[in-house]
Amino acid sequence: MPTSRNQPSDFTLRNARLFAFFIKAPRWNLWRASFCITATAAGFVTVLSSAAVAQQFQDVTREVGLVLKAKHSWGNPIWGDINNDGFVDLIVPTHGLLKSHGPFVYLNNGGKTFTDIRATCGITRHVPLDAPDWHGFSFGDYDGDGNLDLYISIGATEGTLEKSDLLFRGRGDGTFENVTHSAGIETSTNRGRCGFWVDYDNDGRLDLFVKNFEGANRLYRNNGDGTFTQVANAAGLESATSGTDEGFICSFADYDNDGFMDIAFSGCCKIEELYRNQGDGTFVDVTTAAGLNPRKPCQGLAWGDYNNDGLLDLYVTRGNQGGGPFQNTLYRNNGDGTFTDLTAEAGVVGGPNNWAAVWGDYDNDGFLDLFVTNPGIDAEGVGNANLLYHNNGDGTFTDRATEDGLALQDDNPLHLHKVAAWADYNNDGFLDIIVKDGLGSERDGDVGANGFHRLFKNLGNSNHFIKVNPAGVQSNKRGIGARVTVTSTAGMSFRQNNGGGGGEWCSQGSEPLHFGIGTATEATIQVKWPSGIVDTLSSVAANSTVTVVEGTAH
Repeated sequence: MPTSRNQPSDFTLRNARLFAFFIKAPRWNLWRASFCITATAAGFVTVLSSAAVAQQFQDVTREVGLVLKAKHSWGNPIWGDINNDGFVDLIVPTHGLLKSHGPFVYLNNGGKTFTDIRATCGITRHVPLDAPDWHGFSFGDYDGDGNLDLYISIGATEGTLEKSDLLFRGRGDGTFENVTHSAGIETSTNRGRCGFWVDYDNDGRLDLFVKNFEGANRLYRNNGDGTFTQVANAAGLESATSGTDEGFICSFADYDNDGFMDIAFSGCCKIEELYRNQGDGTFVDVTTAAGLNPRKPCQGLAWGDYNNDGLLDLYVTRGNQGGGPFQNTLYRNNGDGTFTDLTAEAGVVGGPNNWAAVWGDYDNDGFLDLFVTNPGIDAEGVGNANLLYHNNGDGTFTDRATEDGLALQDDNPLHLHKVAAWADYNNDGFLDIIVKDGLGSERDGDVGANGFHRLFKNLGNSNHFIKVNPAGVQSNKRGIGARVTVTSTAGMSFRQNNGGGGGEWCSQGSEPLHFGIGTATEATIQVKWPSGIVDTLSSVAANSTVTVVEGTAH
């Protein structure tokens, strides 16, 4: 396990056709000097690095073999173990196929390198009903066979082109088969934006909610035989945030701890909304009753218990292409079904123009930190420093993006930082992060429309961790909806397994729940399942990855 932050960052200058810009600084302030290698039209990599300073994160994009090609962005990258070897694999969604020619799909080679398997994985178009306008990607094991399946939401041309979203059944070896039509996924003119796997009725089977734009939303109930049936009125969500306000991001979480998964919405010119699951198979709008103060435009949604009180709080980012500045919102969960805006008090106002936000305890001190992407003041590159809010453990945060190597500030119109996702790709117990640049529609020809994806390795410290893989028996196989607490001498930390990986921007991943436990040498794990079963494991050794099988420790 890495034990020191005092390791120098990689720094190289490549390609004579690229240029480097050096900011002169006194010797004592040399860490502020930064270099920028800007991609040429040929599509070479961009590298941002700080000189002569130990940083928490190191750019390992080239080292691990990720493809150095700029494409349009859409949705956070998703991590999940698609070949069941114990290491999370990676899909980087891209916007549309006419220019992007499909997503990036990588197999993880034991935490050391990645292999590009786009040509062999089976994730391809299904003509003629598959329009090239691909959007959100979602991992989930809908048939309970232990293999991750994949849903892709497909757009349509102004709601007039008939199309079908795509459902790929995972074989567990890194390949997929198209089962869209045999599973009962509709053919329609609805403009798909994202899907989300969730057991909304707690029957032990993963259902699927599809967020459409300028069309009716869909809720597919899992029949348990590999097929789905549409739920009438999408259980009260059919028209939620539909229409011209572009509500296209959603995230399920049980904010009131009643055992049923609720849902929040956001998206571009839309205001945030919250719907409560009433436990009878229907949802109701509680945005006002819950005390939310909706404001346009909103982007990413991130549920996380930042103050370790066992209640999910909600962070909402705000940004827009060509606009700004904006301020984000942190809603603290009051435990009575309401929220309080504590953004200013916590020091996470953000801005000036933010897109994705993802929670993750990157230093394993037991408190959730928050990474927020920034494409620039007006989403054109100028002022494009990302934010890494380190949780101080007292309800406040400090931005450490520059010190820890994730600000990536260069004011470059080619570097529009849009989406991101945490994951421990090398199983060393520390969360690494992938950042994807690029902002624009499929037909957008602006210089910032395309962007690279870059992986930053966490160099770690001496703190310890626990990782939890819920395995449902009565509940769904991946334990979506399970509420997990880890208690040690460092305190208590709470997570809910919603598959989001810390935050959602039109994506849903599938990875272990990660807990930092500081210097503690052991911990107690408690899992509250959607079925109502509670499992407790005591004296779990630090630095363990534990699979908790429902009903085996209660």
